Amino acid sequence: MRSFYEVSSNILYNYIHSICNFLSVAQKINTRHFPTNFKFGVANAATQIEGGWDEDGKGETIWDHFAHYHPEKISDGSSPDVACDSYHKYKEDVALVKAMGLDYYRLSIAWSRILPTGYTNQVNQAGVDYYNKVFAELKANGIEPMVTLFHWDLPQPLEDELGGWLNIETANLFAEYAKLYYELFGDVVKIWLTINEPKQVCQLGYGTGGFAPGVVSNGVGEYVCAYNVILAHAKAYHIYDDDFRATQGGRVSMVIDTTWYEPGSESEEDKEASERILQFSVSYIHVDLKFVLSIRVIG
Repeated sequence: MRSFYEVSSNILYNYIHSICNFLSVAQKINTRHFPTNFKFGVANAATQIEGGWDEDGKGETIWDHFAHYHPEKISDGSSPDVACDSYHKYKEDVALVKAMGLDYYRLSIAWSRILPTGYTNQVNQAGVDYYNKVFAELKANGIEPMVTLFHWDLPQPLEDELGGWLNIETANLFAEYAKLYYELFGDVVKIWLTINEPKQVCQLGYGTGGFAPGVVSNGVGEYVCAYNVILAHAKAYHIYDDDFRATQGGRVSMVIDTTWYEPGSESEEDKEASERILQFSVSYIHVDLKFVLSIRVIG
């Protein structure tokens, strides 16, 4: 099965523009059958849409590296180099979101656009300025931002120097990174998502090798990764809870995905089989999450 990263982002962008242009001419999304407090939104990921992969001081990510050095692993040979060019066209993107009548715009902040090396001792002001412009544009159009701190685009130096999510130190660095972003953008951003789909990060990035950074570990690496990723989430959560929630009034969560399975029949054997695959699909993330959040993590 092809991943959405393996689909040409330019084709996807043109498709979205066609839909949104139609909506802007015809009508906004019909929300009258939903409760008045039900909010609609759209989501993206920095690597999928931004482009400008090395502009204005941005550092290399594992997806930049993966696409440049292993293009054969991406079915159509596309890369994050230009993508949807949202780095230059963010005003057009926001206009499309407004035309659709949406309430929220969920975007991810590229770790390496603000911290080119992955470490907080080198802050790229051009990256800070870019996201402030995006948030200002959203505010001007009455759209609330939701921000994902990590949508799979680990800075390449952390992969080279530490082994990425196979090293617990990456969780500590993520906590420092999250704290910086709360400080930079917390007055505007009130909904934070720490990690997007940790199962995909770990199974495909550090298990089968199908996603960046392409590590093949025969299953061992994905469990190490899972622990460190969930620990990173817990650290970031507690930092916000301890130091920022009272003054900023925001919320912090994460994005957990799963494939759902149903038994092929009413037989006990099929029921047990579907339950078993569900456990293998989601439980290693959930077990780590329950364990890590049950301890007091000092950021």
